[in-house]
Amino acid sequence: QFPNVPPGLVFFATTLLHTAGLLTPDNLPDPEAARSHLAAKRGEALAALFHAWRESEKHNDLHHVPHLHPEGEWKNNPLATRRFLLDLLAALPEKTWWSLPAFLADLRRDFPDFQRPMGDYDSWFIRDARSGEFLRGFEHWDDVDGALIRYLITGPLHWLGLLDLAAPKEDAPPHAATAFRFSHRAAGLLGSADLSKFQKEEAPLHIRSNARIGVPVLAPRVVRYQIARFCHWEKATRHEYRYRLTPRSLEHARNQGLEIRHLQMLLARHGSSVPPNIVKALDRWAQRGTEARLQTVLVLRLGSPDALQALRKSRAARFLGDPLGPTTIIVRAGAGEKVLAALAEMGYLGEFVDQEQDICRDKK
Repeated sequence: QFPNVPPGLVFFATTLLHTAGLLTPDNLPDPEAARSHLAAKRGEALAALFHAWRESEKHNDLHHVPHLHPEGEWKNNPLATRRFLLDLLAALPEKTWWSLPAFLADLRRDFPDFQRPMGDYDSWFIRDARSGEFLRGFEHWDDVDGALIRYLITGPLHWLGLLDLAAPKEDAPPHAATAFRFSHRAAGLLGSADLSKFQKEEAPLHIRSNARIGVPVLAPRVVRYQIARFCHWEKATRHEYRYRLTPRSLEHARNQGLEIRHLQMLLARHGSSVPPNIVKALDRWAQRGTEARLQTVLVLRLGSPDALQALRKSRAARFLGDPLGPTTIIVRAGAGEKVLAALAEMGYLGEFVDQEQDICRDKK
């Protein structure tokens, strides 16, 4: 559902939300905790998530590295590893780009055993999901220890707003980054600057006449949450999250106890403007429900009205739906072969024609 989401982010976010007490054991939002989190200022909310991750003893980052599968009863200390890396990063000057490969090489040279008690590289059973190989021994430092640090820098520390990333290609995913630096949010997250410097969430909704709604990145988070309850998710871009009003999404909202008037008030209060046709469409749906449906059907086209009349009088009539014209009729789902067989018995040879072939033939 989220093709633009970096690998591992959904798993990380779900685990983090549990750690922060925002999700129940059933993976549902905790109403009170979620309400407080969404109502908090942007900087305070992000800092709360960062603090929950930084101080967690249960959130094991090694288990989140996409290609690593730890196995067995051995235990590592994710909290100590996290603190070690943050202390190491704190010594780096701000506003300076650092080569990620060089940083990893220096770490391997100066602090190779940062997460290994007594330099133990043999008792940890970690399998590479790509090759199936068990990565034991110091010769696999880059594959395990180095991969963990790379994941922490290009994953959690970037997702939580502490680090900016750079890569040779403009559209490269975060895990392909080759350099990093502290972001403008880092000082606030680390507690050395005022969180009020974070950008305010005041951007209005973009409500379009085609029933799509764009929620800017800097729209209030609580507004985006409410829009998501009424709308069908489409995609995220660099600047906004895109949703669409559909009968199914509105019905789903109604089943949760939400009413159209709640959505109308939300759009009027937080939208730059609400197109008149959207106001009318919402009113009509509230009164009459779904009035238009688009569906894929199997259509039979015959060469003459007589052929259609003969088919409708045959035993195959039970496989037919509504007529669309004197030589065209809908065939019930899954009954295409039966109708073709019946036509053959009547002396008419037919075939399936896919849409692309049909279009090409019409163009000729």
